[in-house]
Amino acid sequence: MAAPASSAVGRTDPVRPLWTKDWHAFPEAAMTPRDATPSRTRGHRSEGAVATESHQRHVIRSMARVVPHTAKEGRVMVKNATNISLTLVCCLSQFLHNVYGSAINMALPAISKDLGAGVESLQWLVSAYIIALASMLTFAGTLADRWGRKRVLALGNLVMVIGAVVCALSDAVPWLIVGRVIQGIGSALIAPAGLSLLTAAFPQVSAKAVAVMWWTTVGTASLAAGPILGGLLVRDFGWQSIFWAGVPLGLLALVLGVVLLRESRSDAPDPFDPLGQLLLTVLLATLAFTLIEGVHLGWTSPAVLVCACAAAVSLVVLVPVELRKKYPLIPVRLFRRASFSTGLVTAVLGYLALAALLFLNTFYLQAERGLDASSAGLMTLPLAGGATASALLAARFVEEKRSRLALLISGALMTVGGVALWATESAPLWTVILPYLVFGFGFGLIADPVSVTALSSLPPEEAGLASSLISTSKQVGQMLGIALAGTLLAAAAGTSEATEFTEMGGWVWALLVSAGLAIVALNVRRRKARAART
Repeated sequence: MAAPASSAVGRTDPVRPLWTKDWHAFPEAAMTPRDATPSRTRGHRSEGAVATESHQRHVIRSMARVVPHTAKEGRVMVKNATNISLTLVCCLSQFLHNVYGSAINMALPAISKDLGAGVESLQWLVSAYIIALASMLTFAGTLADRWGRKRVLALGNLVMVIGAVVCALSDAVPWLIVGRVIQGIGSALIAPAGLSLLTAAFPQVSAKAVAVMWWTTVGTASLAAGPILGGLLVRDFGWQSIFWAGVPLGLLALVLGVVLLRESRSDAPDPFDPLGQLLLTVLLATLAFTLIEGVHLGWTSPAVLVCACAAAVSLVVLVPVELRKKYPLIPVRLFRRASFSTGLVTAVLGYLALAALLFLNTFYLQAERGLDASSAGLMTLPLAGGATASALLAARFVEEKRSRLALLISGALMTVGGVALWATESAPLWTVILPYLVFGFGFGLIADPVSVTALSSLPPEEAGLASSLISTSKQVGQMLGIALAGTLLAAAAGTSEATEFTEMGGWVWALLVSAGLAIVALNVRRRKARAART
């Protein structure tokens, strides 16, 4: 018989199958020593030959018993590798989806100087992207369920690349805005398709939670890190480089998605709601026009009044239309649940504050503090670092069923960060590092807990509709933040061309502080209500 593996001398071990994790799966796989090599003397088999053949048959029988187990392990490893690839592709697409929304902020002064854009034009450059994204988000989710999530994700990356090329080649503000609209549509296609692919690929609740955690963390980090990347690119290569840099990344995400991902679609997709889509788009576009152009054209100008009326009429018509539909684009009936409404308003306020800070931050650091685009972007590194760290921590709050506590801490930290930025407005530059860190840490706690809070009182069959509305509310918050911040900036400056931050006074920081305080006020829970639920 063969010697034990630890004492065999001069033996030759069989090649370990690639799919086995443990050598002990083949306990009898050690070959016989060389002195047991079969002899062929006089045509007779020696005792060693008989023993060797018996040993080989035993090994074969052992392998036959083990192969089903190892084949299963092989399938598991292949599945794990596939899921990792899927997560990477979806997170790369999520990175592009978010970074384009915030990186442009650091390029606004350069664009203003190069293309002669005023404050209202700069607002439209950022808002056009968000309006297209918010208005198309729910439609894109339905399209992904019906047409295929892999196809929609690939289409979204392709549209994003086309929009980036249009923006990079633009020599006038209108064309740049058109490119931003195209990018917003691409981003709207990416967001629901990528998240749906992730949730469908991980049936286990724990694995799904980890995948969604990484998706959310990448989204939060890329949104906060956009100004850093944008500042570095603008300094060395000009504002066009922000868009050119996204082209190879978008193509990489497109190719990897086509090669690595498997198609996924819903067995019973919801029907399209064209009337609801039209009303939502009109509502968001006219509301943005009213807020952005009111200070420039005058709040009583015909164009502003017409758009304000159109926004009001769209909202009034949208509510009853969506209430009557079995599969509405906007599930208005969900607003009757207090926890859902609280979660949505919290999301709007949190993303409003972040968008306002990112939009005004470039004017503050470059116009007031005199930094170049690169240095201004690097100054926001604590903001991105704090948001990334707290986004990972937020998963722990959700796991321990303390989402409401996370939102209270989030609002408190954003309030403290806003007050600290206000207090250090004219202090030495290094003093703003801690306020950025505090504000970023507070913002990072929002994403996961706000979704859990909003969905906590809803039945599972309504979670899909509610999730799409939560995503839309985040984009609406960003649109409102940019519109309000730009309006404050232009009103304080007195003219749309001026971008001096010094005339803003405390109004800028008051907006951030108010949003933080509102988040705290919304999420204060009475102990009696909590005890009643438990």
